Amino acid sequence: MEFEQENLRLPHEMDLLQDEVKKIQGAVMEISKLQEDLSNKIMDQADQIDRVADDVVLSTENVSGGNENIREAIKNNASWRVWIIFFLLMCSICLLFLDWYSS
Repeated sequence: MEFEQENLRLPHEMDLLQDEVKKIQGAVMEISKLQEDLSNKIMDQADQIDRVADDVVLSTENVSGGNENIREAIKNNASWRVWIIFFLLMCSICLLFLDWYSS
């Protein structure tokens, strides 16, 4: 009698274990898919980081070139301002001389 009850319980327990195994198998498959998606996203991010790094280097080079251009423009502009001031000073001296001479 005890063996008969155990024989009746055993298929039910095996069905329960089989259901649990199927659930676990489904969870493992889902984890595997999520891990694959995560790996793909990480690879995409690595590519984006490389592009950002390249853009940073290019931007740094552009800023350095721009700074050199600004320094050169300031230098050229300063010499131009010296010539304008010299010209205005000479015109003022000429006007003062002409005013003094005509008086």
